[in-house]
Amino acid sequence: MSFILICIILTSPIQSFSFGDVTAGKWNRGHVGFNNAAVLKSIVSNNGEAYEAVDDTSRRKVFSRTVLVGAFLWPQIGDGSIAKALVVEATAENPVAVIGGGGRTGMEVAQELAKEGLYAVTMTRDGRDPFQIIKLPPDIKSHIAHYPDSVNVRQADNLLKALDNVHASAIIFCASASSRGGSAFEVDDEGAGNAAQAALSINARLVLISALAVDKPESKSYKVTNSLGGNLDKIMDAKLNGENRVRSILKKTMNYVIIRPGPLVSKKMNNGASDIEINQGDMVGGGISRSELAGVTVGALMSGKRGVTVEVYRTSTRTKLQPEFDKYSGMEATSDKYVGLFKNVKPDT
Repeated sequence: MSFILICIILTSPIQSFSFGDVTAGKWNRGHVGFNNAAVLKSIVSNNGEAYEAVDDTSRRKVFSRTVLVGAFLWPQIGDGSIAKALVVEATAENPVAVIGGGGRTGMEVAQELAKEGLYAVTMTRDGRDPFQIIKLPPDIKSHIAHYPDSVNVRQADNLLKALDNVHASAIIFCASASSRGGSAFEVDDEGAGNAAQAALSINARLVLISALAVDKPESKSYKVTNSLGGNLDKIMDAKLNGENRVRSILKKTMNYVIIRPGPLVSKKMNNGASDIEINQGDMVGGGISRSELAGVTVGALMSGKRGVTVEVYRTSTRTKLQPEFDKYSGMEATSDKYVGLFKNVKPDT
């Protein structure tokens, strides 16, 4: 099997950049300009890494203002046909929408996207900008915008309209049940399904943040979390329903990644991916910080993997979810880069 080159030629003149401005109540998408003489090419190598070459004279990994996320290989099949591939941009005109962007996890995800040179748009239930009073470094702030209207995952039409308005190229679903946002079955179940349906409608990539042990009802983690009561009552049941909705709705495109983190802590960790282990099978888990989860989430988006479900946790906290399970599943993987964690991840069956 051989591979062909994917080329995207941008010839627009250099334009001013006004990402996230809101004028007269309307979303004003920003623009990133390129010199007319430059040709931007995305080259996908056999290991799935994307590269950018300008005028065929330089090559560098694409972690810049304009990148291609999840640029899948276009294999040249024996009969000469080309397998369908999905190329997702993460530019000012086609940003990544962070649903639940007002929560602690959503805010970490938006900042991690910006650190990688990806443009993010936060979307919140009440329409409030989570970064309005937070001072961010200029290079981070320039890559994060906020959608000014309320975005309610319980209302499919409202959600689709917001995502379509910003021309989202990808969706990261960080929303979850809360006292003000709705019950677990409204948000984690139906809301996740609405996000998947919207992703399908606008041809966007979806990363869903779920939870460890959702399909292990006999595990202690499942039992404790599922019995929290209030709006969180039966949240593990709801999250598993949400996962299954995503898989069912996106079964043809497989354009999703489901991430199951262990218990979340707010303390920031500074070692990047080196302390993180990725796994599959929902037999082993442990704790993880929100900043590390954000790194994994963005790594998933950039990896080009689709139709996969993974568990993530700090290696030092590795614990088998049930007494009869082995502590090592044989599916463990580590990397010094978040995107590298996904190198050998297997697709859902």
